[in-house]
Amino acid sequence: MEPQVLGWMPRAGLLLLPLLLCFGPETAGSINPAMLRKIVDHVHNNGGVNKQYAFAATLPHATCNNPQDVATYLPIRQLADMRNKIRPFGALYNPPSGNIVAARPREVITPSGKYTEHSEWRLLSGSNSLVAQLTARTYGRNSCLIFFTFNSPCSTKCLREAGRSNIVGMTSAAFSPINNNFKAFVFQKIFDYDLKPVVTRQALLDAWHRLRDVPLLRCDNGCQDCASTDTRNHPCLVGKI
Repeated sequence: MEPQVLGWMPRAGLLLLPLLLCFGPETAGSINPAMLRKIVDHVHNNGGVNKQYAFAATLPHATCNNPQDVATYLPIRQLADMRNKIRPFGALYNPPSGNIVAARPREVITPSGKYTEHSEWRLLSGSNSLVAQLTARTYGRNSCLIFFTFNSPCSTKCLREAGRSNIVGMTSAAFSPINNNFKAFVFQKIFDYDLKPVVTRQALLDAWHRLRDVPLLRCDNGCQDCASTDTRNHPCLVGKI
């Protein structure tokens, strides 16, 4: 088992590195989609729900390169507990120890109305976000971290340039200093509204690419890089009209 070295980086640095992912040396600026798929499948199949949620999980470099021991760091029993905790709408999973945190969306009621706080936002927002708490207690020299969201970041809220719940700035602040070999933002399915004809393929791709400092991948029966600008045969747009 490869030890995770704690305290290697100052806390301020940890808060700037919430989405760090290592898949080892293939080609410059690339990750290994086959290894990513195994890790995401392990978490989703054992701890996920078939509705919107997001998780962040830390792992050693060696496990990111070859996830045959992924259950050592993300035990099936813990993932089963996570699944039970995040079944209700609005739930959070933030245990005092362990290598994973997760969130469901929640409804927020204010004097002027109500809105839905998306799960990506719930994991990433604030100086003491769930991802920041996770990295503070588990991130070290030999660590990597995977960020996953069941549905793609929505074009009308999460990626809306002037939106209140825009996650572009917080992900850019976290990702921009990091080499592509060490970071990834993963989704499984396209958000329901973004499947509608009112959102064109080009508009959706443009919205996704606002996460310009974040390698975006779609992992649904395999993992595909979403960096291409070709809307006609884009692997991440499968199912989009």
